[in-house]
Amino acid sequence: MNMRQLLAVVLLTAAAARAADAPPPDAWRDVDPANLALMDTRYGQIAIELAPEFAPKHVERMRALIRAHFFDGKSFYRVIDGYVAQGGMENDTPASRAAWPPLKAEFDRPVGDDVMFTPLGSPDPFAPETGHANGFPAGRDAKEGRLWIVHCPGTFAFARDNAPDTASTEFYIVIGEAPRRLDRNLTAFGRVISGMQFVQKLKRGDRDIDNGVIKPGRARDPILRVRLAADLPAKARPHFQVQRTDSAAFAAAKQARMNPGTSFLVRLPPPVLDVCDTPVAVRGVKTSP
Repeated sequence: MNMRQLLAVVLLTAAAARAADAPPPDAWRDVDPANLALMDTRYGQIAIELAPEFAPKHVERMRALIRAHFFDGKSFYRVIDGYVAQGGMENDTPASRAAWPPLKAEFDRPVGDDVMFTPLGSPDPFAPETGHANGFPAGRDAKEGRLWIVHCPGTFAFARDNAPDTASTEFYIVIGEAPRRLDRNLTAFGRVISGMQFVQKLKRGDRDIDNGVIKPGRARDPILRVRLAADLPAKARPHFQVQRTDSAAFAAAKQARMNPGTSFLVRLPPPVLDVCDTPVAVRGVKTSP
């Protein structure tokens, strides 16, 4: 690449970055309050967007658990640095098993017109194709006709026992390096859209001691309460918007990330993207009083 070509790349990248900083209003979609879970911790509030288009039964269960105040006062009992933060009851009881029976796994779903998939355009070691589906990081297998949420930092999912159809009440949030080997092995049905800095503050367990489970007591971080935004008065609800991945602004942001024109880099990286390193922008929006 000669100097003129390099300058052209730098100028185009800068223009793309400016476009991504201020996308037009139609480049955003509103987060449905029925799909917005608000988890209060001692550090701050974590906002989670649920994805019923991927796992309707798990989202239905999550809404029911929230409305039953199941998580209020429980804790993050298994937190492994660079892996996941797991919360809920830890050990279920006959009563909890009767009230919340195991769910059939929803590891993936059929490809369909109800979910907008935007291909990333780069190879991936864990899926034939990756990209974003309705704003969630996703994998797709066109031959199988299947689509699924992948395990990127912030992904929200239910834990389970060894058998596939055993998820019930316990959740986890990916907090570190993407554990992509979990893709299509557990039901992922959401992602943190605000408050990830509070998730990262959670006290860690030791992975080599009881697989990261923290001993009961003050060392565990409590879950103060979890609510659905739809159950709050309209004036009290937080309002979030997610950037549309079929917008020109998102395409420009991907192009800028793929071609980082900067004088800091001694060697330019190859023009490829990792789905977990290509986040979809989220913004809070003030509502009218």
